[in-house]
Amino acid sequence: MIQTTGRIFLILLFLTPGIYLNAKSYVMGSAGLQFDLGDLGSTISTDGLDSAGSFSTKATDGTPGVLPRRAVIPENRLLTLQHSSNGLISAKTNGAMTGLTLSLGYEQDLGKVFFWRINAHYTRKIMGGDTEAKFAGQSFYHMTWDYNAIQIPVNVGIKLSISEDASIYIGAGVHYFKGGWSLAGNNRLNDVHETLVNAGITDTTVLGLVADGTAPSANWENTKFNVSGIAPNWLLGAQARISDKGHVYMEMETLFSFKYGIAHPSSEGGMVGLAPSVAYPQVLGGNQYRFGYKHEI
Repeated sequence: MIQTTGRIFLILLFLTPGIYLNAKSYVMGSAGLQFDLGDLGSTISTDGLDSAGSFSTKATDGTPGVLPRRAVIPENRLLTLQHSSNGLISAKTNGAMTGLTLSLGYEQDLGKVFFWRINAHYTRKIMGGDTEAKFAGQSFYHMTWDYNAIQIPVNVGIKLSISEDASIYIGAGVHYFKGGWSLAGNNRLNDVHETLVNAGITDTTVLGLVADGTAPSANWENTKFNVSGIAPNWLLGAQARISDKGHVYMEMETLFSFKYGIAHPSSEGGMVGLAPSVAYPQVLGGNQYRFGYKHEI
């Protein structure tokens, strides 16, 4: 797939018409942010992730039944536990992951209106995706999410001047992507449930909130997904001249990077609760917001 991207680059480079041989060229670099990495914000905050197991329960009329256990406990559930247990359970939440994106690239004008460019983006989590809960001061749930992605887009676009020193542009193309996310930590909620039952706790509200941990518990889990592929993208931006050959720019790029990935849980609780080999959608795309500098060469 890297070879395919390289071929696209060479075709654009060598088939450029002779009229554009003297077109302006630029090297460029930028930094920016990408929010809700992996499209996992709702999983972390409100939805969690069901495991393959279930636990016995009863409806309000006494009818017996079963409900799914949770491989990933959502943060709102842990906060509910914190405020329902008189401080016996505490929670630390950070919400969805946010990533820092660094980018380097090359751009060339094609006449007065068109341009083409190739970039390399690297994104890594810098905040969010860290959830911990403690029972009587002892950690029983701690999950740390991580994310990294490389994207190499090749774009063709239109650049329109709005003044002598400023212009706006829009472009589209395809990109190669590689990366994924990982989940590491412990889920011992089932141990908390057994401790409360053995201690004679009968509060059905609290017991119900801790009844659906993985069984057996997931200890020292470390599940990693990694995928690669090719997908479309588009960008929108504006630039302004700040020196004879220097420009600053702001842009948003949308990358439609998606592919199913396979991971292999490392803990007994993970393998029993999910599967020895787990398939899950990997969303490496999204919107990247960048601020950068380009220099004419």
